[in-house]
Amino acid sequence: MQVETYRGSQLTVLKMSAAGISDLRFRHHPAMVSVVIPTRGRFQGVAAGRSFTAVLNQVGCVLLPDDPLALTAGSDVLSALVMQLPLQGLLDLCRRQGVAQPNLHLLLDALAGQERLLLACCERLLQLALRPEGEARSTLALPLEASVLAVMASGLVGRDQLPHGSVQDAHALHVERAMAYMESHMSEVIALQDLCQSCYISARTLQVSFQKVRGCTPLQALQEIRLASLRKHLLKRLDLREACALVGLPPTGRMAANYKRLFGELPSRTRQRAGRVISRVDGL
Repeated sequence: MQVETYRGSQLTVLKMSAAGISDLRFRHHPAMVSVVIPTRGRFQGVAAGRSFTAVLNQVGCVLLPDDPLALTAGSDVLSALVMQLPLQGLLDLCRRQGVAQPNLHLLLDALAGQERLLLACCERLLQLALRPEGEARSTLALPLEASVLAVMASGLVGRDQLPHGSVQDAHALHVERAMAYMESHMSEVIALQDLCQSCYISARTLQVSFQKVRGCTPLQALQEIRLASLRKHLLKRLDLREACALVGLPPTGRMAANYKRLFGELPSRTRQRAGRVISRVDGL
């Protein structure tokens, strides 16, 4: 059996390949959660009493602490990607999203449809594992780890795991955290992935939360926040270019058009009005 390994601060990725194995049985680690995605060959098995048939590049099984696994090979060569993380780490991520006691048995179904992102992140992590340890490797690896962990944790945040009436509260919490990140990093370049990592959730969950709470996408909300902050600076007579730099907006015609669409006037007009001196009339 050949094994490629990436070991990070919170996540371990294994790419396992085997030839000539007909049967495999073992019991899972008592403190870990593992997600298995078959990538080559044919096999079937039973994980924690649940039968499955491997479908390439789709989640085959999820192993919780102490779960038994039995596999029967249907081809000479087998390969699978295995993501492992500590149970406590996954529970901590779920708590940050407002779910105190997630139903881990729903993780298999929750990850369906997320395989492309998981595979891409894990393949990149395995490539980084070939690099020497250091700040450069960590800078590239940590966001990828965060993406994988976010997908797993966010998959457990749903109506079945939350107390009655708190689903909307969870969406509001995600939006609140993302908005706080926007406010504190306004002058910087902010990508959707930055917002996801700040909230420990996937892009899909963040998009759904913003649509439900604000009726727009996260990046549309970011644009509105920046334009509103720009208006505040202009009303204080700040130079337009300086104000744009403070809120992370380029002083372009497109920005001015978006500003006018939102506030009904151009940025230059806002700054002109702020400089007017209004005389007292009738003692007012």
